[in-house]
Amino acid sequence: MIERTTTFDQSEEPTVAFYTTSLLPAPGCARRFAELARGHWGGSESRNHWVRDTCMREDKTRSKNYNLNCNLSALRICLIALKADLHPEASWPALQERCQNNPQIPFQILVKHRSK
Repeated sequence: MIERTTTFDQSEEPTVAFYTTSLLPAPGCARRFAELARGHWGGSESRNHWVRDTCMREDKTRSKNYNLNCNLSALRICLIALKADLHPEASWPALQERCQNNPQIPFQILVKHRSK
């Protein structure tokens, strides 16, 4: 069980999250488990949601059309996977700028990519 609190809204009630694990109890296992839980969410937020929100402006989408929002989300996920597979060294802003300056880059990525 992990109790979560926020640092920006002191009036917000703490929430409780329950986890299961196959780790056996041992000295320091609570600290290790807390690191695993934080690492999971920290990595997910940093690598996925930040890209979708900041670079792809997902939170700016104001459409209430369910199908449109699902399709845009699927496209964003595909872009994240393609970048991770083909250009892992490039930052998102740098890759976006390169693609804006040379439209052949995204076209070639789509044409040459083979799904696994």
